[in-house]
Amino acid sequence: MDNLGENIRRQREAKHLTIEELSAKTKISVAVLKDIENGKFDRYKGDEAYVKMYLKKISNVLSMDTDMVTQQYLELTREIELEDIKDKEVQNQHQDEVVKKGKKFSFEAPQLARKPSVYEDKSHVTIIRGAIILVLVCLVIVVIWYGFYSTRSKTKDPTFVPQNQTTVEGDVDTNDQTNQNDDNQNTPTDQTEAKVEFTRKSRLDFQFKLPEGVEEFTLKIEYNHACWAQMYVNGKSYDKFVSKVYHDYSDKDKPETVELTFKVSEFDNLRLRNGSNMGHRYYINNQEIPLTEEDNVTGVANFNLTLEKE
Repeated sequence: MDNLGENIRRQREAKHLTIEELSAKTKISVAVLKDIENGKFDRYKGDEAYVKMYLKKISNVLSMDTDMVTQQYLELTREIELEDIKDKEVQNQHQDEVVKKGKKFSFEAPQLARKPSVYEDKSHVTIIRGAIILVLVCLVIVVIWYGFYSTRSKTKDPTFVPQNQTTVEGDVDTNDQTNQNDDNQNTPTDQTEAKVEFTRKSRLDFQFKLPEGVEEFTLKIEYNHACWAQMYVNGKSYDKFVSKVYHDYSDKDKPETVELTFKVSEFDNLRLRNGSNMGHRYYINNQEIPLTEEDNVTGVANFNLTLEKE
């Protein structure tokens, strides 16, 4: 991308205008115009709306394409944001390394001299303890065995009736019990939920297959580090996904989560452009996509998903 400020300066000179004359026509101060031509847009963080208004006025006076100039400025501000994010990540990694190195310092407990009279050989005590433990284990086994077989003998005895249980004499209607057994036989026992199948094509590139009959699915993204992101669906910018910096540093332990629902009939592929891919997690229908160490990217990363259809 050509330098935006340099393009404005060349166009001004082509119009044979001094920077003071351009200031008089646009009502913009000479200092601001010099910053714009020198590309010092980082001085106006938080005032992006005013800068876009200035660029529109300059474009009208210099007969430049307003939409193209605005788009170049937006891309430039995104690059500035990505550079800031990278600087913060480098600082955090440096702090983490300092903390880890600090944790390596430890002190060994002093070895106290042992008195032979205290730590003398006591093998006979160990033998006695082992014998006591063996006897206790045998007693436990006998009690369990006696309780188990005594219970079986009572249940096999037709005359045995548990205490607290009333007996009923007469005919017993077995129709209800038969119907209940039939219902239980007709109830399916395999209620295992069908899972999403994932195929890893390359780094941060996955293909997934949904269970048969599913008409829509949910994509959940967990941002665990500060990261600027933008989403494209079927090759077009996706408006329902907000392009911004996710997971600020106010709460490091809690990830910022984004959930989006897509219809299968309207979805083919997805590309998520992240400032980095360090520690982020992705889920489809609450099933985590299996990332590997290779998928941890510190620079700009594109996460791709393709839906496999019948």
